Amino acid sequence: MLTVRAAEPADCEAFAEIYRHYVETSVATFDHDAPGIDEWSARLEAVRAAGRPFLAAEDPDVMPGVLGYAYLGTYRGKAGWRWTAENSIYLRPEAAGRGHGTRLLQALIDASDPAAVRTIMAVISDEVPASIRLHERAGFTEVGRSSGVGFKFDRWLGCVYMQLSLADD
Repeated sequence: MLTVRAAEPADCEAFAEIYRHYVETSVATFDHDAPGIDEWSARLEAVRAAGRPFLAAEDPDVMPGVLGYAYLGTYRGKAGWRWTAENSIYLRPEAAGRGHGTRLLQALIDASDPAAVRTIMAVISDEVPASIRLHERAGFTEVGRSSGVGFKFDRWLGCVYMQLSLADD
């Protein structure tokens, strides 16, 4: 059974391993080099310092240890955007197709404080339709597309921009 909890510094090794898989094998991220454990530790601290959730998921029926993570990071890095966050969500490949992504994304949304985050943005490779569907199921709506804005594996890639408002207005 899936459990979702606040991420801890000891989880950063698992986050690095999970993300490295996507950097090396997919266009789910446009990163060419996978960040190490120190970068993940810094990312965890920055997300916590901003008062945003960083979650780890576990399911001993699938495998021991962390099988996925989700967090709300900075969107665009300017002061006027501080109430908007960009989500990141990744699962180990063996955890895919079990509904864990849906539950983890919903837990991230539920853990978000609307006083600190009014809008969650998802910036998704247009070649990852499963991630687009995941976000649609969680209530995100497509608000735009950009073609040829990322380059990886010797080809140009596009992005789909999706948005979820947490504000009542």
